[in-house]
Amino acid sequence: MNYGMFKRVALMGALASLSGYAQVCNTLTLYKDGSYAGRMEESTRSFPEAPEWSTNWGDFDNMQNPYIRLSGMRNYRGDWTGSLVFDALPVKVNGGTLKIKARSSQKGNFGVWLSGNSGAGHISFHELEANKTAVLTIPVQELMGSESFEVDKVGIGLFDVPANQYTNFFVDDIEFSCAETAGSSAGGSVNGSGGNTEVGNGTSGNSAVLENSDALFQTEYSFVDVNPASAIRKGLFDSAYVRSTSAHYEAAERTSLQQKTSVNFVLSENEHNQIVNFREAKKLTPKASRDGWYKSLFYIDRNRLKDGVIANPKQVFNEANEMAALSNYTLMPLLLADLDYAVSYCADTACATHALEDSSLLLAGLPSSYITGSKFRLVYDPYFTVTTRKTLPHVEICVAGKCQSLDPKSEIMVEFDSAGVHELQVKITSGNLNVQQHLFVEVK
Repeated sequence: MNYGMFKRVALMGALASLSGYAQVCNTLTLYKDGSYAGRMEESTRSFPEAPEWSTNWGDFDNMQNPYIRLSGMRNYRGDWTGSLVFDALPVKVNGGTLKIKARSSQKGNFGVWLSGNSGAGHISFHELEANKTAVLTIPVQELMGSESFEVDKVGIGLFDVPANQYTNFFVDDIEFSCAETAGSSAGGSVNGSGGNTEVGNGTSGNSAVLENSDALFQTEYSFVDVNPASAIRKGLFDSAYVRSTSAHYEAAERTSLQQKTSVNFVLSENEHNQIVNFREAKKLTPKASRDGWYKSLFYIDRNRLKDGVIANPKQVFNEANEMAALSNYTLMPLLLADLDYAVSYCADTACATHALEDSSLLLAGLPSSYITGSKFRLVYDPYFTVTTRKTLPHVEICVAGKCQSLDPKSEIMVEFDSAGVHELQVKITSGNLNVQQHLFVEVK
């Protein structure tokens, strides 16, 4: 982690992390060897078939039977998701990691998330190779945005599963490395170990203050010297590094599309509509507000026709969250995206042929669903802008009818008068394109 550039903000984060050592920290196994009972909530399940909880299809690499199996096939492309509930839950987790093994008979995009007393957290995406077990160790803070959290469900999903493709999916060996338990827990095993969000709907405050933030917390922020159009980012935090999303288009399809368009990204109509719906939403939960930028850029990046066109959006998002965490969520970089893409529309009623239509992405986001305390610093650092353009968008922030420009390499302070969910309006201008978004954050 490159702490030098963040000066006293980094010191605050380091001091805050020391308090974690006083917390109870035990390894808690939720599922292993089919020994612990569990279920999948039917209200959240979109897997085609119900899970088999202790099944044996033989031993795989890094996965021995029995294990959980979820399988099926649909006649349309889509996401398969569901929430797993184990007898050992709910439990308070104090940082550490979530460990889980996942395996699919087809190459795919696996996602895992946590939910609990404060709602659902951030989805951690991982590319699965066909018939190869992925052994994943995911920091809880990456999933929840905080180190201490009461977990009652583990969400899993296969995303963008192709139509008419029968898929076997296996999950095994699920455990937390740092759970707050004093002894054995029903439906799970507990072992002592060395010590080391999303939030529901609240009520919006009616007033807020925007002002310069030079004196807030008496900390300094050093802006990163980077060409925003460059795909190269220094990598500010080792813990935030992630691999690029696997490209959706195979080489032959890439070549075919490159002959039809000059843009570097081609999205489906459904993906385009999801981006538009987020951008134009007038009301969102803080979680949906936080996730919208990430999901929109995931669609962009996975549908690339060339590699290395933009900075890795997953890494930019994770680093923005790390930056916010260093200040205990009293400072947040503004996430921005400004680029062109094409939308693939059905050109006939049978959708046998497609036509491309040009579109543009101009989008803002926040890396956290909440702030700590009634005020926070909002920073426009070009490092957290994903773009292919040589110029940066103009940004204006409006809260409770009061607006202020937020220029590149500058910051403002936003102050709310109460706890609960609050709205920020973000006005973005790039060339002839103007966008106004409504973002939401909870004051804790």
